[in-house]
Amino acid sequence: MLNTVRENEIALCAEAIRRRSLSDSGVCIIGKGLLADALASTAKALGELRLFCSADEIRAGSGKLWYIIDAAAHDAADLDAVLALCTENQVELTVIVLLSNIKPHSVIQKYAEMELIATHPVLAELRGKLASSCRKGGSIRALFCDRLFCADSDPLGLSAIAREAEESGTVTLSNTDAPICSSALYLPDAVTAVYTVSKFGKPGNVYNASSFSLSRYELKSKVYSLLARGGVTLSLSDDPPCEARYSALSDGKLRSLGFEPVCTADEAIRFTLLALLKKTDFRPSVIADGYSGKLSFLRRLLLDMLRELDRICRKHDIRYFLSGGSMLGAARHGGFIPWDDDVDVGMLREDFERFKAVAPAELDERFSYQSFTNRSGYHYFFDRITAKSTYFASRYSDGYEMPKGFSVDIFVYDRVPDDPKTWRKHWKRLMNKRLFMNVRWKNAPRGEGKARLISKLLLPFLRLKSMDSYSASYDKATRKYEHSDSHTVMVPATDHIYRDMMPREWFTEVIEWKFEDVDTFMPKGYDGFLKIWYGEDYMKMLPLYKQTPYHDYYRLDLGTHIPDAKAIGFDFFGELK
Repeated sequence: MLNTVRENEIALCAEAIRRRSLSDSGVCIIGKGLLADALASTAKALGELRLFCSADEIRAGSGKLWYIIDAAAHDAADLDAVLALCTENQVELTVIVLLSNIKPHSVIQKYAEMELIATHPVLAELRGKLASSCRKGGSIRALFCDRLFCADSDPLGLSAIAREAEESGTVTLSNTDAPICSSALYLPDAVTAVYTVSKFGKPGNVYNASSFSLSRYELKSKVYSLLARGGVTLSLSDDPPCEARYSALSDGKLRSLGFEPVCTADEAIRFTLLALLKKTDFRPSVIADGYSGKLSFLRRLLLDMLRELDRICRKHDIRYFLSGGSMLGAARHGGFIPWDDDVDVGMLREDFERFKAVAPAELDERFSYQSFTNRSGYHYFFDRITAKSTYFASRYSDGYEMPKGFSVDIFVYDRVPDDPKTWRKHWKRLMNKRLFMNVRWKNAPRGEGKARLISKLLLPFLRLKSMDSYSASYDKATRKYEHSDSHTVMVPATDHIYRDMMPREWFTEVIEWKFEDVDTFMPKGYDGFLKIWYGEDYMKMLPLYKQTPYHDYYRLDLGTHIPDAKAIGFDFFGELK
């Protein structure tokens, strides 16, 4: 887990730097510790940044120097030598000052960017040296970094809060926690801040970097919200309030250069807590379970529906196979992707038509079959088996009037022309039909800018036809080549053209495969499918920051599908879980 968290931190850095085009041509890093190691590892991950071995290599002005020092324990003579070197040789210098050893609450930072630097003797001395070098013509910038936290550094005291939760099963909030406010800097944010100042910072300027500012009360609350799924409770003490104390950097000047944290405060705390909890016997898995702790129950329900689909298909000798993320999960994990929340299956058109003819009547009474042909208001581009009495609303689905519940989605693999040019035209026609259908189904303008204006103008005309007629027209269009001798198939219900053109022979044979505890099937050509959809290295795990549920839900209700009476409890939203 620790290695995974470290890899996640570097992946966060590298992606942010690529996205913001912050890479440099050549840099020498002088310094030791977490930040120096993270900068070097990020440069290696980017593969674009040349790292010099010593300052001597960049004296000719062929690179930049990043010099990392600790504010409370730096070598003044060494700093003087570096400043002189860079001024003499016109080397661009970024001095990175770590504030980790400055005592908490020794500084009150209000609004002015430079106020913190002026109020502490050590920082005032550093500022004076930098200013003096700039007056001599040096291209020098300074970046003051707040208390660094990450998998290997815990100035926030997260491990202490976790130990309390481990030993007592409780996180205690106190009145004395509320007025104690401090800021902190997540290690990946520190790396991107260095790159930002090095590229866009103005010589002679000092910048402050912090990820967020939180009270101790807010920090404990965030930790509790992550651990509550593992049974940790919350208690409140009646301690009298104490005097307000602040230790926070103002980073407005850095943000004016375009700096943004690489992730939210909640995500940064979650990633760090995963590593810290791994060092104890506490259960780090409890903070990876989304859906207010209901994910394990949800999956049991999905497996029941998959088991029912499998039963019907075996009874009627209908070929089917796992599809999409479920196929990836089966290949890589033997079941669900750890953060996934649904089950997808696929069928060739001839098998799907047979299944659709028998499934509605064959399904267990706990489940229902949803299709546009049911005239129930459902108009997705795929059919599905849904658990009755459940409710699941994501931010996307909430915009449409339709039955909402947990489901197993069934995707049809339709024949398409073997000729790529003809196939592309066919795909574009289907996508245009879908655009009109989405506007009509939502019954409101969609998109932004020009697209929104066009949809607004078209909407009155689109309302002249019913949604059922649009769905029937789309279904007919997807089956245009149903009776051809094409050797190629696609999944019309997907949006991504680069994923869709595949040999039909990959899916004409299926092999037995275990998905969790369900006996199911994979297409014989699953390796080719997964390489097209997820890349050549599909067996490699994603970094932690990408391990999030696909659906952005806001309400989840399992209804009558609660596994057993002992599991009943209440979540933060007051619903049964």
